Amino acid sequence: MVLLISVPSFLWGIFLMLLLGVMWPVLPFSDRFGADIAPPRVTGFALIDFLLRGDLHAWGNAFEHLVLPALSLALGFAPLIIRVLRASLLEASGEQYAMVARLRGQSDTRIVLRHMLKNAALPTLTLIGVQFGFLFGGTLLIEMIFSFPGLGNLMVQAVRNHDLPLIQGIALVFCVIILVINTCVDCLYAVVNPRLRDA
Repeated sequence: MVLLISVPSFLWGIFLMLLLGVMWPVLPFSDRFGADIAPPRVTGFALIDFLLRGDLHAWGNAFEHLVLPALSLALGFAPLIIRVLRASLLEASGEQYAMVARLRGQSDTRIVLRHMLKNAALPTLTLIGVQFGFLFGGTLLIEMIFSFPGLGNLMVQAVRNHDLPLIQGIALVFCVIILVINTCVDCLYAVVNPRLRDA
């Protein structure tokens, strides 16, 4: 985990591109889909549009193009979440309810999934909400590396062209998305821990 945390997501993108795109050409590593596929025009989301069109070949191609960028972001995003969840689970394992569940003869898997995970999830949910801001910052570089059209790529072009209204608009979109995600995280608190519903 320490090794995974120390490597930023854009560097994972370069490593994965070299490994799975150049040395062993298993996955494509540029653009959203192949050049022989007509771009969809319904929602702007390639995977959804290809499903709506019923073109499974194009959907599979778009999914293959999405694997390396998504994996790069996940490898930069997940290790810190895993460490916090592990620390919370270790702390919850010493609690009285976990000991009582062990004395009742429940399996370790059942104790973790049914009892400990709900209590250990609160700090992890908080971190996920905070980390989404850094995740969006990482998408900017990932989009540039993989030639993936998106808000990050648009932001870089706007900065190069000194297009201030576009920069402000994209920053506003990022702020709104992060606010919505943090609101969803706060609502998930009440779902995960019923004691917080009355607060």
